[in-house]
Amino acid sequence: MAERFRPYVTVAAIVECRNKYLLVSEYDEAPTPVYGQVAGHLEANEDLIEGIKRELLEEAGISNDPDYLVGIYTYVKDNETIQRYCFYLKDDSLPEELTPSDPDQDIISAKWYTKEEVEALQPHYRTRLVKKCFDDFFKGKKFSLDLLDTIRP
Repeated sequence: MAERFRPYVTVAAIVECRNKYLLVSEYDEAPTPVYGQVAGHLEANEDLIEGIKRELLEEAGISNDPDYLVGIYTYVKDNETIQRYCFYLKDDSLPEELTPSDPDQDIISAKWYTKEEVEALQPHYRTRLVKKCFDDFFKGKKFSLDLLDTIRP
């Protein structure tokens, strides 16, 4: 029997604070940094909300719950398929200086950027998913977290 195909499931978050947006930078096998939302793969026995909360804590030191879902995306490239769930949260009390505690040591920085600065960094986005999530967010797309259910044995 052939091995069953398994897509990657990833979570991401657009984080807004005082009219600025959080971007993390990392090298991701490139000679210069790439930029994106806080994001990462879902881990075993984790639901989507647990996954994004873990990623927010690891990559930016933020321990908030998301406010809503911006979109669900299927990214097909090369020999892989990525299913991305992009969340949004706003908290104007977050600190200006963020402290990642990334166990993989991939994150170079977590910083706040204006909408114009976010758009100017587009040539340096990690993947096309970063742009698509921001585009949908700025168009006002949002879905209730009630859309997501976790069923456990």
